[in-house]
Amino acid sequence: MDVSPSDETSLTTGTTTIQSLPPEVLTAIFRNLRLSDLAAVRQTCRHWYEIVINNRKLMNRFVLTLSNCRIEEGFEPCVVLESSPSSFEKVCFKTCYITPAPTLWRLIGSHTVELTLSDCTISCEALTGVLQATQDNLRTLTIKSIKFDGPQIYTAPNNFRLERLHSLTIRNSFLYDGFLNLLKRICPNLKALKLTFSSYERWGEHLVNLVATLSATLEAITLSYTKASAALLEQIGRIENLRLRKVSLKSCFAIKQSDILLLARLQPTIVHLNLDNLFSASEQFLEALSASLPQMKRIKLRVARITNLHQSFLVKMPQLNYLKITDATQMKGNVDLSAYENPALEKLFVSAAMFSRNTLPRFFERCPNIRSLTLYQCTYENIHDLQLAFSHLKGLEYLNLQRTIELGDSFFNRDVFDTIVMPFERIRFYPIANLNRLCYLNLSHCRDLSDQALMALQFPLLKKIDLRGLYVTEAGIATLVRDCPNLEYVMVDACKRICDTAVLYLCRDLRNLRLLNLESCKAITDLSVEHIVQHCRSLLWLNVLNCPKLSEPAKERLKTLRTIRSLHM
Repeated sequence: MDVSPSDETSLTTGTTTIQSLPPEVLTAIFRNLRLSDLAAVRQTCRHWYEIVINNRKLMNRFVLTLSNCRIEEGFEPCVVLESSPSSFEKVCFKTCYITPAPTLWRLIGSHTVELTLSDCTISCEALTGVLQATQDNLRTLTIKSIKFDGPQIYTAPNNFRLERLHSLTIRNSFLYDGFLNLLKRICPNLKALKLTFSSYERWGEHLVNLVATLSATLEAITLSYTKASAALLEQIGRIENLRLRKVSLKSCFAIKQSDILLLARLQPTIVHLNLDNLFSASEQFLEALSASLPQMKRIKLRVARITNLHQSFLVKMPQLNYLKITDATQMKGNVDLSAYENPALEKLFVSAAMFSRNTLPRFFERCPNIRSLTLYQCTYENIHDLQLAFSHLKGLEYLNLQRTIELGDSFFNRDVFDTIVMPFERIRFYPIANLNRLCYLNLSHCRDLSDQALMALQFPLLKKIDLRGLYVTEAGIATLVRDCPNLEYVMVDACKRICDTAVLYLCRDLRNLRLLNLESCKAITDLSVEHIVQHCRSLLWLNVLNCPKLSEPAKERLKTLRTIRSLHM
């Protein structure tokens, strides 16, 4: 889009000027533009600029990212920003050494809604300067693996408040008490506190104090991948006025079943519970949990061998809309949900389970509103039961069949009558290609799939596809981009037969391509780089690691692509 402000009066369609179109019409037009064109729109005229900056969905597409640099007063990006009218609601610093830079914080802080500090080294003065500058609008703060330059974090000033900050994510190997105390003083209205991969001084006393300070507003707490103890969990559960709705304890291996049941009794308001990669839940545990948390909407857990899983607790949770089950035994016929009926269920994730004949069709007939289905590394007594199940899931939008070893090319093409031992005698198989609302499809590491499978896929709404490790060639890719023209995310890493021609089809024919993973595609050469540079106008993420035929000059050329935010090579 190449228009200058002086050209405004010449923009016409018939007798109507573009400038005279209502803002809502212009907004709808702008949403369909590529990011580079949307950036040009912001600089066309003041009217269009204000439409863009006042629309959250449009502004969320812009991210200011500064990486691998020393941020200090007077550095070059600061000078560029000072002379630019652009503003950013999302700001990300990656692997930076951050020192006090008041001019920079003044330029970007007043508009920042989301701030991320990743793998940075920062002084206490610089951190408080950044946060103070963003206090008017900051809603989401993410801190990953930062290092504090000096001990002054214990004496950090607290003469400001992040009143609008609702979500705080910290992923740090160690959290100082001084840092937690700073957060307690400046974050009065947090709703979600996410502390992952972290450890604390002593047993987490200051973490409990932080949660107690936030008890009036805090609704969600994540302690996944931490050494959270039973004592810590109980202290948090007993905080007066705390009403938690979401709790995640994934991979907190010190937590036992009795600790979860105590938390459920102390916090009966919990509706989202993540117990993924913890203990194998027993039938007695599930019955007690469902009695304490009957309003549960989302749950993730591992199960031992339970014959009547639906009777043990699922039937007592009528509002459940997301269920994730990892089978801890992988025994034949282990997870049988065929008698479970729940029209509210929208998302199902089952991992490492073995399904007996006829159980899946019965289950999906009773839960027809599932929009997201993941059957990861599952096995089947009869793979065509899965095909039968699709006839009940016509609204399916997300499908993950990763590592389904029974899946072959015929699964996608079969459309014949067959006799099934079901309440009905004869039924027509429902090919996966008929799922016309599908937006995401993962077939990675389904080792028996080839080009024939891709040639059967016709998904006009499909945006993401994962084909990692498949035996596909340019013939299958050519059909895929023709029949799925709206693809934005394509993963063909470790596809040994992907060549330069296949890359050409992906780059030339997918006009909205934003992510492309070519890792370990060892047949591609510098010609693929030429295709990427020439055709990819919307590409934001690219991976060409372990591609031995790419020369160093070609890799350097990829660095010149201004649209790419994340490049791996």
